Amino acid sequence: MTRLALDGRMLRHDRAGIGRYIWRLQEALATQLRHGIDIELLADRRGGLPSRPSLPMRPAFAPVRGRLERFLLPRALRGIDLVHYPDHGIPHGVEVPAVVTVHDISFLTHPGTHAEASRRHYEGAIRSWRRARAVIVLSEHVRAAILERDLVDEACLTVIPNAPGLSATNDAGNGRVWSGPFALMVGTIQPRKNVELAAGAFAASRFAQQGMLLVAGALGYRGAEIVRAVRTERRNDAVRFLGRVSDEMLIRLLTQAEFVLMPSLDEGFGLPAVEAMACGTPVIAARVGTVPEVVGEDALLLEPNDVEGWTAAIDQLIDDEGLRASLGARGRARAAQFNWERTARDTLAVYEAHA
Repeated sequence: MTRLALDGRMLRHDRAGIGRYIWRLQEALATQLRHGIDIELLADRRGGLPSRPSLPMRPAFAPVRGRLERFLLPRALRGIDLVHYPDHGIPHGVEVPAVVTVHDISFLTHPGTHAEASRRHYEGAIRSWRRARAVIVLSEHVRAAILERDLVDEACLTVIPNAPGLSATNDAGNGRVWSGPFALMVGTIQPRKNVELAAGAFAASRFAQQGMLLVAGALGYRGAEIVRAVRTERRNDAVRFLGRVSDEMLIRLLTQAEFVLMPSLDEGFGLPAVEAMACGTPVIAARVGTVPEVVGEDALLLEPNDVEGWTAAIDQLIDDEGLRASLGARGRARAAQFNWERTARDTLAVYEAHA
């Protein structure tokens, strides 16, 4: 029996981004298990999981990114033949053979958008990639960027796209979550997400005279500073920050929004765009990172620093009902190409090749 572990300790702190990746992956892996393979979800024994996991749980007291992690984690992994780390790197002091998922490399392309502690974590993560049996990336863009910097041997890299963690439900359009029309941004509020540009572009649009821009996401690095900067701009009174919302509320927001903005400076996949497309909601996104690879020609793409261009795109989308309908239908078809069954199947193949 080959014993594998998926590191889910991040779930105690993160329900979006990496947290959603872990949760949906463990659900899908539970449907793909084969004879001779046993996979457990390594979880913080203090709790914090969204609900009961689909995989058998292995509780551990080894706080993720904690000072004692290097001493506590090896004990938690006794008897494990291969462990999958979804947080960009292998923790210090752990010798169990490992697979790593690298979601993006914004810590290399835009280091100033990360806190000092975050940069230190990623510096250590990069050094650990050479010790990994395999490195999973979510896109060809990230794969090429890593190879260009000669950070990993090409044979160790495998591209396995992410998939929507949310999709529209039959009743998601019922019961308006906002009294009037609105646009939506989704993501942790941090410099890389370019919230201030989105707010400025939206405020200058004609749509701001009748609708709102809702921003759903927890405060991240410099998040409070960004919120203050947006609120002090006189024209930005059409922007509302919702904070972190539940998955159920997020589905309703994505479904009921007129469109979704994603002006990020870099994205390793662009999950909010794909989830919006899965709900049939048009997307305006920055032409950066993996986004063009993921959305194709089924979203409006702009440079992330072109405020006037973003304003014009908002007005174009609101004025053209046919364009909104076309982008919604094409986006739904595009998002259907990404699914967790395939992601789990390809990930399991990596496990089997390296266990």
